[in-house]
Amino acid sequence: MRPGLSYPGILALGHGLLATALCGVGLAVLLLPQRLQQQPMAQGVVSVHLAADGRLRLWNQPVASAELARLLATPSVRRRLVRLRIVPDPDTPWGEVRRLLSQLDSLPLPLELQLPAAPPPAG
Repeated sequence: MRPGLSYPGILALGHGLLATALCGVGLAVLLLPQRLQQQPMAQGVVSVHLAADGRLRLWNQPVASAELARLLATPSVRRRLVRLRIVPDPDTPWGEVRRLLSQLDSLPLPLELQLPAAPPPAG
Protein backbone atom coordinates (compact mmCIF):
# COMPACT_ATOMS: atom_id res chain seq x y z
CA MET A 1 0.00 0.00 0.00
CA ARG A 2 1.21 3.47 -0.90
CA PRO A 3 1.43 6.05 1.86
CA GLY A 4 -0.58 9.23 1.31
CA LEU A 5 -4.15 10.33 1.15
CA SER A 6 -6.87 8.05 -0.05
CA TYR A 7 -9.89 9.24 -1.99
CA PRO A 8 -12.03 9.66 1.17
CA GLY A 9 -9.17 11.61 2.77
CA ILE A 10 -8.89 13.95 -0.21
CA LEU A 11 -12.66 14.39 -0.19
CA ALA A 12 -12.63 15.21 3.53
CA LEU A 13 -9.81 17.69 3.01
CA GLY A 14 -11.73 19.35 0.18
CA HIS A 15 -14.86 19.63 2.32
CA GLY A 16 -12.81 21.08 5.15
CA LEU A 17 -11.26 23.71 2.89
CA LEU A 18 -14.68 24.55 1.43
CA ALA A 19 -16.18 24.92 4.91
CA THR A 20 -13.30 27.17 5.96
CA ALA A 21 -13.76 29.34 2.88
CA LEU A 22 -17.51 29.61 3.51
CA CYS A 23 -16.88 30.63 7.11
CA GLY A 24 -14.46 33.31 5.90
CA VAL A 25 -16.99 34.65 3.40
CA GLY A 26 -19.70 34.64 6.06
CA LEU A 27 -17.48 36.54 8.46
CA ALA A 28 -16.65 39.09 5.76
CA VAL A 29 -20.35 39.57 5.00
CA LEU A 30 -20.97 40.28 8.69
CA LEU A 31 -18.00 42.53 9.37
CA LEU A 32 -17.57 44.49 6.14
CA PRO A 33 -20.73 46.64 6.47
CA GLN A 34 -19.83 47.43 10.07
CA ARG A 35 -16.29 48.36 9.07
CA LEU A 36 -17.59 50.64 6.32
CA GLN A 37 -19.91 52.35 8.81
CA GLN A 38 -16.99 52.96 11.15
CA GLN A 39 -14.72 54.39 8.45
CA PRO A 40 -15.75 58.03 9.06
CA MET A 41 -14.78 57.62 12.73
CA ALA A 42 -11.22 56.88 11.63
CA GLN A 43 -11.31 60.23 9.83
CA GLY A 44 -12.58 61.98 12.98
CA VAL A 45 -16.24 62.17 11.98
CA VAL A 46 -18.93 60.88 14.32
CA SER A 47 -22.29 60.35 12.63
CA VAL A 48 -25.46 60.63 14.69
CA HIS A 49 -28.49 59.23 12.89
CA LEU A 50 -31.81 60.92 13.63
CA ALA A 51 -35.03 58.98 12.98
CA ALA A 52 -38.32 60.62 12.06
CA ASP A 53 -39.71 60.01 15.56
CA GLY A 54 -36.70 61.70 17.22
CA ARG A 55 -34.81 58.54 18.18
CA LEU A 56 -31.03 58.75 17.87
CA ARG A 57 -28.44 56.12 16.90
CA LEU A 58 -24.77 56.56 17.63
CA TRP A 59 -22.39 53.85 16.37
CA ASN A 60 -25.47 51.85 15.36
CA GLN A 61 -26.72 51.79 18.97
CA PRO A 62 -29.79 53.63 20.24
CA VAL A 63 -28.92 56.51 22.50
CA ALA A 64 -31.04 59.02 24.44
CA SER A 65 -30.62 62.65 23.41
CA ALA A 66 -29.65 63.61 26.98
CA GLU A 67 -26.96 60.92 27.02
CA LEU A 68 -25.58 61.95 23.61
CA ALA A 69 -23.99 65.19 24.82
CA ARG A 70 -22.41 63.37 27.76
CA LEU A 71 -20.96 60.66 25.47
CA LEU A 72 -19.53 63.19 23.04
CA ALA A 73 -17.94 65.17 25.86
CA THR A 74 -15.89 62.21 27.15
CA PRO A 75 -12.15 62.75 26.76
CA SER A 76 -11.62 59.55 24.75
CA VAL A 77 -14.07 60.70 22.06
CA ARG A 78 -13.01 64.36 22.06
CA ARG A 79 -9.34 63.46 21.46
CA ARG A 80 -10.22 61.70 18.19
CA LEU A 81 -13.22 63.78 17.16
CA VAL A 82 -12.92 66.40 14.44
CA ARG A 83 -16.55 66.84 13.33
CA LEU A 84 -20.01 65.76 14.44
CA ARG A 85 -22.30 64.82 11.53
CA ILE A 86 -26.08 64.76 11.96
CA VAL A 87 -27.72 62.35 9.50
CA PRO A 88 -31.54 62.66 9.55
CA ASP A 89 -33.81 60.12 7.91
CA PRO A 90 -35.57 61.44 4.77
CA ASP A 91 -38.93 61.73 6.54
CA THR A 92 -37.59 63.46 9.68
CA PRO A 93 -39.42 66.72 10.40
CA TRP A 94 -37.22 69.79 10.28
CA GLY A 95 -38.32 70.67 13.82
CA GLU A 96 -36.65 67.50 15.15
CA VAL A 97 -33.43 68.38 13.33
CA ARG A 98 -33.45 71.94 14.73
CA ARG A 99 -34.16 70.65 18.25
CA LEU A 100 -31.16 68.33 18.08
CA LEU A 101 -28.92 71.00 16.57
CA SER A 102 -29.82 73.46 19.33
CA GLN A 103 -29.17 70.79 21.96
CA LEU A 104 -25.72 69.99 20.54
CA ASP A 105 -24.80 73.61 19.82
CA SER A 106 -23.25 73.97 23.28
CA LEU A 107 -20.60 71.34 22.47
CA PRO A 108 -17.23 72.72 21.35
CA LEU A 109 -17.39 70.62 18.16
CA PRO A 110 -17.97 71.59 14.56
CA LEU A 111 -21.40 70.36 13.49
CA GLU A 112 -22.37 69.37 9.98
CA LEU A 113 -25.70 68.27 8.60
CA GLN A 114 -25.86 65.56 5.97
CA LEU A 115 -29.04 66.06 4.04
CA PRO A 116 -30.83 62.85 3.04
CA ALA A 117 -30.86 61.76 -0.56
CA ALA A 118 -33.83 62.93 -2.57
CA PRO A 119 -36.48 60.26 -3.08
CA PRO A 120 -36.67 58.79 -6.59
CA PRO A 121 -39.20 60.46 -8.87
CA ALA A 122 -42.62 58.84 -8.89
CA GLY A 123 -43.91 57.25 -12.04
